[in-house]
Amino acid sequence: MAVQRDPTGSALADLVARQRDEIDRLRAAARRQAVVEQAKGVLAERLSCRPDEAFEDMVRLAQATGSDLAVIAAGVLGVPAPPGPPSDSPTEPTDALFVPDRSLRQVDIPKPSPAPLRERTPQPVALAAIGTAADPEDLADLVREHVGCDGVLVYLLEPDGGLRLEAVANVPAKVRLEWERVPLRLETGALASVLSGLPQWLPDLEDARRRYVLIGEPATVWRSRAWLPFQDQTRVAGVIGLLWSVDHDFSAEERWELEVLVRAAGSTLLALVSAEAARQGRNWTLWVQHLLDVLPGSVALLGAVHGADGEVVDFRFEAASPDATDFSGRRYQQLVGRTVLTSYPTVAGTELWDAYHRVLRTGVREVVSIFDYEENTPGLPQHGRYTLTIGKFGDGLILAWHEHEDPLQLERLRSVQRLGNIGWGEWNLVTNEIDWSDQLYVIFDRDPALGPMSLDEIRASVLREDLPILQNAVRRMLERGEGADSELRLMAGDQIRCGRFIGEPVLDVEGRPVRLDVVLQDVTAMRRAEKRVFDLSEQFAQEHQVADHLRSAVLPLPSRPLDLPGMKVAVRYLAAEQWAEVGGDWYHAFPIDDGSTLLAIGDVAGHGLATAAAMAKLRYAATGAALTNPDPAGVLDVLNRMLTGGGGVTLASAIVGRFEPTTRRLSWAQAGHPAPLLLRSHEVHRLDRPDGPILGAVRGAVYATARMLLAPGDTVLMFTDGLIERRPSAGARGDDLERLMDEIRGFIADLDPEEMPEALTSRLVPATPLDDTCIVAATITA
Repeated sequence: MAVQRDPTGSALADLVARQRDEIDRLRAAARRQAVVEQAKGVLAERLSCRPDEAFEDMVRLAQATGSDLAVIAAGVLGVPAPPGPPSDSPTEPTDALFVPDRSLRQVDIPKPSPAPLRERTPQPVALAAIGTAADPEDLADLVREHVGCDGVLVYLLEPDGGLRLEAVANVPAKVRLEWERVPLRLETGALASVLSGLPQWLPDLEDARRRYVLIGEPATVWRSRAWLPFQDQTRVAGVIGLLWSVDHDFSAEERWELEVLVRAAGSTLLALVSAEAARQGRNWTLWVQHLLDVLPGSVALLGAVHGADGEVVDFRFEAASPDATDFSGRRYQQLVGRTVLTSYPTVAGTELWDAYHRVLRTGVREVVSIFDYEENTPGLPQHGRYTLTIGKFGDGLILAWHEHEDPLQLERLRSVQRLGNIGWGEWNLVTNEIDWSDQLYVIFDRDPALGPMSLDEIRASVLREDLPILQNAVRRMLERGEGADSELRLMAGDQIRCGRFIGEPVLDVEGRPVRLDVVLQDVTAMRRAEKRVFDLSEQFAQEHQVADHLRSAVLPLPSRPLDLPGMKVAVRYLAAEQWAEVGGDWYHAFPIDDGSTLLAIGDVAGHGLATAAAMAKLRYAATGAALTNPDPAGVLDVLNRMLTGGGGVTLASAIVGRFEPTTRRLSWAQAGHPAPLLLRSHEVHRLDRPDGPILGAVRGAVYATARMLLAPGDTVLMFTDGLIERRPSAGARGDDLERLMDEIRGFIADLDPEEMPEALTSRLVPATPLDDTCIVAATITA
C-alpha cells in the first residue's frame, strides 16, 4: 500500500532544521564577535592606540597571514579559537562580522611564505607573551625569542633628546657599558628612528656603516638591524633595536608584524617603568635637579619611602635647588639623601606631615601658610616659622618653602634704622600706593595715622633753595630711569633737617618706571657735628699758627752745633704732625760768667697756645736763675716756686746741668724728667736720676744734685718724652728708655766721632709723630 506523505509536515521539518542551523550560526557568530571585541580592547591598551586602530591591525594581520579574524583575536587573548560558521553557510555571513568593503578599505599586501616556527613565533602568540613580561629585561628576552633575532636593545628617550639603555637581550656586557647612553649629537640609527618617528630598516651592513655610527662595533658586528620607535599617548617615548648576526631581509609582511610587535612591547615597557616608579628614581631625578639648579629660593624633590607593608613611612630629599637652606642651616648638597623624619623628627604627626600624605594621595596642591616648627635637638634653634607649598610629582613631592623673618631680627633691623636714623619708602606709580617704614615717619615728624606723604607733599616740605636738587633727582629717575643720590634740606614739623636720599626706579619691560624705591637718612646731627669740627679746626689752625710763631721766637733752633766751653752741643727739634697742637718742649744751652756751660731741657704738660706761653716763661726764668745761682738744684727750685706761686696749675718736667771744663765735672738735677744717657766708647749708659718731683706739683719741693766726671769724646744725650713714649695702641711692651738704648747700640759703631754730636741726633727717630720732640746732645771736646 502506498503511503502518502503530508507535504505540510515535511515543510515544517525543513523549516525547523533551517531555524536550528540559523540559531547555531548566530550563536557561533556572537561568540566570534565577542572574542574579537575583547581582543580589540586588549590590543588597544597594549599598543596605546584607539580601538578602531587595533581592529585595523588585526584585520591586516588576518589578510596577510590568511587566518580567520577570530583566530587572530583568540591568539591576542590567549584562549582557544571559537568554532567557525557551518560549512553550508552562505559565502558572505549575515552577521557581517567583517566585510572588507564595509568595514575597511582593502589593503593589497602580498602573501609571503611564512617563516619557520623556529625563527619567528606567530604574532598573536607573541603579542600575548609580551604582555606577560615581568620587567624590562624579561620583555627584551621575550621580544628576541618571538622575533627570532640574535640581540635586542631597548632605549628610552630622555628629556634632552638622548637615549638611555633600559634593557637588553643577548648583548655583550662591553656593548652595554659603552652604549648605556646615546647622546643627541651622535648620528645613529636609533636616534634617526626617534627623530623621524619611523622605523630604520638596515639589512645591509656596509650601507648602514655609511649612514650611521653603528652600536656595538668594532667589538660586535651585527650584519642586519632594525630600529623601531614606540610611543606613549602623545609622542615617541623610545626605540627598540632588533639585531641579526647574519644577513636578514625584511619583507613587507614582516616589517608590518615587527611594527605591531614593537608597539605592543613599548606599551608594556612604559607600563612596567611606571609601575616600578623607575622614571622618577632612575631617570627623572637627574632632570629635576637640572631644573632646580636654575630656580631661586628653597625648593626640593621629596621621594616617598615605603615600609615593608608598602605604606609611606617617610620622605627622602632626592634633589634640591642651590639656594635651599633648611632649619639647621644645611645647604642643598647636604640635604640630598636625608629623610624628613631623621632630620626633623618633630614634624611627624603635625599638620605638615598630614599635608605631605594628602598631596601624595590626592595629587592636589596645598599651601601650609604658617607652620611653626619646634626643634628638640641640642645645638639648633628651638623655633622656626615657615610657609610651605607642596605638589605631587610621580611617587613623590615637590616642596617649596621660605622662612618667616625672626621677630628678633626684625627688632634688630628696626634698631639699626633708629640708630642710623634711616627710613625707606616705596611709591608705586601704577597703583599710586605708597609704603613707608616706621622710621620715615620719625624723620618727617609725621603722625603715622596720617599715612605716608605723596610726592607732591614731599616736594612742598623741601626748602625752596634745594628744590632744584629734588627736581633733578626725580627727573633723572622718571625720565632717564637712573638712580639718584642727593642731599637736601626739608621741613620736619618746625625743624629744618638735612636728609640724604638714595632713589632707584623699578622699570618695566619697555624701560618705563613703575615704582620708586627711596632710602632716606637724617644726617642733620652729622652735618652739625661736621660744622662744629670745621669751626674748631679753623680756630685750632689760627691758634697753632700763633703758638708756632711764639715757639720760633722764643726757641731759636741753631742751624749747626754750638761751640760752648769744653763741649760741642747739637740741638734738634722735631715738631709734631701738621695738624697736631704745639707742645711745650724747650731747651737751653749757654755759657755762664764763671766759665762753665749750662744745659737745660724741659717739657710743659699740655698743648696749645697757653702751653707755648708757659714754655717761654720757664726758659727765660731758667736763664735768670742760672745767672744768679748756677747750681742745677737751685735753678729747678726757682722754676718750681714760679709755677706753684701762680694762679693756675701748670706742670712741667725738666733737667738742668752744669759742666765745668777745668775739672770735666758734670753736676745735674731733674724734676720728673727722663734720665740722660751717656755714650762712651761705643757703650750706652743710663745715668742714675737724683730725687726731684715734677715742677709745679709740690710747694717747697727739694731737688737733689748728682755729679760725675766726663772724658773727652763722651756724649751726654738729653731729650723730651716724645723720643721714647709710644702710644698704648702701638702694642709695644717693655721699658721705653731701654728700647732707645738698644736702638743707639745698633748704630753707634757706625757714627763718626768727628761728626758727633750732630751724627747722633740725626739718627734718632721719635716714638710718635703726634708729640713734639726736643733732643740736646753734648760731646766733650777737651
